[in-house]
Amino acid sequence: MRELLLALNQYFVSPLLDIYFIALLVYVVLGWLMVSNVIDFRNMTVRSIYGFLSSIIEPVARPIRNMLPPLGNLDLSVLVIALGIPFVRDWAIPSLIMLVPF
Repeated sequence: MRELLLALNQYFVSPLLDIYFIALLVYVVLGWLMVSNVIDFRNMTVRSIYGFLSSIIEPVARPIRNMLPPLGNLDLSVLVIALGIPFVRDWAIPSLIMLVPF
């Protein structure tokens, strides 16, 4: 049973978390580029990419944002998610799998 869970983690959960991490980085960089007027939000392609990324990032970021104290325009929820993904992927899930009895 433990081998099956380790294989599921290695071949399914870990790649999904990696893809989510990359999406988070693209979301942040795209936001910076829009704020600094390097790219235009009125562009339909940019708007659809940012909307898709927002739809997968915001449900995770919103509860974290509600728990963190406000720091002006600085959004630390994305930083918490970016630090949490490697923690969950590399330590929490393997530790939980090792707790499963044979």
